[in-house]
Amino acid sequence: MENSERSNKKLAGRKICLILGAIFFVLSVFIFFPIESSKSNFLEDLPMTFSALFTALILLMIGFMGKHFFKGILFLLLSGVVGYFLIYFGYPLGQFSVLAAFWLGIPSGIVAALIFLVVNYYFLIRIKTHKIIKKIVVYLIILFIVAILFGYGGDWYFEFTEYLKNYS
Repeated sequence: MENSERSNKKLAGRKICLILGAIFFVLSVFIFFPIESSKSNFLEDLPMTFSALFTALILLMIGFMGKHFFKGILFLLLSGVVGYFLIYFGYPLGQFSVLAAFWLGIPSGIVAALIFLVVNYYFLIRIKTHKIIKKIVVYLIILFIVAILFGYGGDWYFEFTEYLKNYS
């Protein structure tokens, strides 16, 4: 009886983290970002948006991962490092490769890790044979696609808003 009460308290705490994470995400996307983006031209001028997104990410990771939260954080950090080296050795810029690797590699590694965590949970959890090899291959494919999109994708947000302005 005592174990079930303890597990119910843990689930209630995780549910609270999930709800708070969703609230912070909605606030940052639908309230903070429109207010701050109307007054700025640079990413550095959006501190409330990024702070709320970071808080939402941490709360959602706690809610979804529970006791494996620190493993998830370690995976995000290591994926950022792997993305850095992928861009550093694969991006043809010469002397500016370090800057490109820092600016493109770390975010692409973190985004690839977040996508991989979702793909792993929904699709790769039931694999029985060659589990680690398949997961590594899927992660590298996701990282490669995300790195290409970050490196050669251009400013898609600007292009999309300009398209909407010209269309209407």
